[in-house]
Amino acid sequence: MIPHSLSSMYRTFYEISPDLICILDEKGIILDINKHMLEHLGYTTDEVIGRSCFDFIVGDSQITALNGFKEMMEKGIGPQIEIEIIRKNKQSIFGLCKGALIPNEFSSKRSYIITIRDISILKQTLQRAHIAEEQADKRYADLKSAHDDLLALEKKYRNLYEHAPDLLRTINLDGVILDCNESYAQNLGYAKEEIIGKSISDHISEKSCNTLSDGIEEWKKTGKISNLEIWLKRKDGTIFPTLISGTSLYDENGNVIGRTVSLRDITDIHDAKMKMEQDQEKINEQYSELKKTHELLSVAEQKFRSLYDTSPDMMRTIDVNGLIVDCNDSYASNLGHEKNDILGKSIFEHSAEQSIPQLVDIFNSWKKGIDIKNKEIWFKRKNGTIFPCLLSATTFCHGDKILGSNTVIKDITELYEARKTIEENQSHIKEQYEKLCQVEKSKEEFITMMTHELKTPLVPIIGYVDLLLTESFGTLTEEQKKKLRLIRTNSQYLTNLISDMLDVQKIDLGQLKLTMNRNNLQEIMLQAIEGIRPDIEKRGITLSTNLQPDLFYVCDKLRMIQVINNVLYNALDFCPINTGNISVKLYLDGTNYRIIIKDNGVGMLKDNLEKVFVKFYQIDTSVTREHGGSGLGLAVCKGIVEMHHGKIWAHSDGLGKGTEIHISLSAV
Repeated sequence: MIPHSLSSMYRTFYEISPDLICILDEKGIILDINKHMLEHLGYTTDEVIGRSCFDFIVGDSQITALNGFKEMMEKGIGPQIEIEIIRKNKQSIFGLCKGALIPNEFSSKRSYIITIRDISILKQTLQRAHIAEEQADKRYADLKSAHDDLLALEKKYRNLYEHAPDLLRTINLDGVILDCNESYAQNLGYAKEEIIGKSISDHISEKSCNTLSDGIEEWKKTGKISNLEIWLKRKDGTIFPTLISGTSLYDENGNVIGRTVSLRDITDIHDAKMKMEQDQEKINEQYSELKKTHELLSVAEQKFRSLYDTSPDMMRTIDVNGLIVDCNDSYASNLGHEKNDILGKSIFEHSAEQSIPQLVDIFNSWKKGIDIKNKEIWFKRKNGTIFPCLLSATTFCHGDKILGSNTVIKDITELYEARKTIEENQSHIKEQYEKLCQVEKSKEEFITMMTHELKTPLVPIIGYVDLLLTESFGTLTEEQKKKLRLIRTNSQYLTNLISDMLDVQKIDLGQLKLTMNRNNLQEIMLQAIEGIRPDIEKRGITLSTNLQPDLFYVCDKLRMIQVINNVLYNALDFCPINTGNISVKLYLDGTNYRIIIKDNGVGMLKDNLEKVFVKFYQIDTSVTREHGGSGLGLAVCKGIVEMHHGKIWAHSDGLGKGTEIHISLSAV
């Protein structure tokens, strides 16, 4: 249980949070809502609690919200989506929505927390930008001074554009690429000269053509594209996923002249789908007249300023002393500060204590001219909470003089949590694997012990039966002898079964020992045949042999006799009594010795040929089998043959057409 004081603290944070927050059940019914969301939408608690959250979502946002809700239920955390919400006064707002499962070990019912950030103010930013453009003309009394200032400013933002880790490109109204940064060219495998003037469709994978067309239509209607997933195609034909965000570019008269597009490579974090920052087109033309230069650079400054301020990533600009001289809205909002409270402060004030030594090293490296890219730093919010980020910094200069650095900061909280979860899962899997190994070892030790214990009493049983059959203790009747022979036969079968179990166990554990000597394969075959001949004659089965003499092979003689013996008994079991035929063939085939034992028994289906060598497998048959069958004999044969680096397999033309067992041993 959560302590009352801690629960109260969470409740207070829930109520006073600047975000719009509500709690949903598994069906999307609103269970709770914070005061800020009620006031923002103009509803009372009674008008909201118990209603479906989808009642307050309008337009195409309902499909987006439904898909996001399903993903949140499946994964425990939903994607960040943009939705349109209707207020009570029928006006709508746009918000960035994110949801996650609320862990509750005391209840089987699942509930979800949803946070919504109002982004309607972004639309107002464009209006303020136009006002700022009008005021810009009045801001510069001295054109020469303004020219110098704007050159430095243009160079700063140009540097940001060129060295941004994201892929940036600028296109005209026809989709022709006018400019791109180094990251775009390098990631696609082209030189810049090969890109400029080409259509954007040349760099789009076929799977994303329709998506891009829809995105262009959206841009024509709304003037922007936001977080659209597009697969790009490199020069070598490979493709990779990106998140594309774009905004319209306007000339000094307010006419749309093209679009600036930012593409973020999401190959490694494709599921995360982080928002892409808006970017700006290249302006690097030479101007013959000072006034014309001033006007063009003013336009460039406004465009790059818009990119900087509205980027979804956190950005800040520092001087050579590590003081923050500028930051964007995302930086201020993520850290919980007002912009005016940030400017003039040291970069170390916004870093978690644990990352300050590392940040000092990074800052010193930057001052020495070392590039800073994707350094993991923990940041600290105004409320004291900390979160992980990737920090990349670029330097901007005026002439040879370093003015400061532009820094791009990406929040990797979700990636960090995912990595932590993977590490925990790997640890759990390793622990389970070790337990399974221990169980397997215990099982193997138990089987070995039991087979030895079962075999021990059989030795005196067979010995005393043999002694009784010699009639050393008195004359026996024929019925008594018959029963004693039955006892001996079954005791011997049980002994063989236990031996097979021990052999299989040793083979599985790699503990079966072989005594390797040079032996005559014909003699091994004959010795195995003589051992089974009484049983063959007893069943009235015809045995024919074709054994090539003088074939010598380095092997364990007793184990090879065991293999032939097992295969012969297997053939004997499935042969019809009095009409059965077994043929045994041994010959040299090129560089291999071949042994084929064929019977005219019940045969097998093609699907069962491989299974007969699997432990405990038995073919379903109505043939009476005097020797029974454990399904271990052929498995032992396979293990012994393979330990001799040979092969064994079965062949049959079908049911009722007999079976052949083939053994191949290398003669080299």
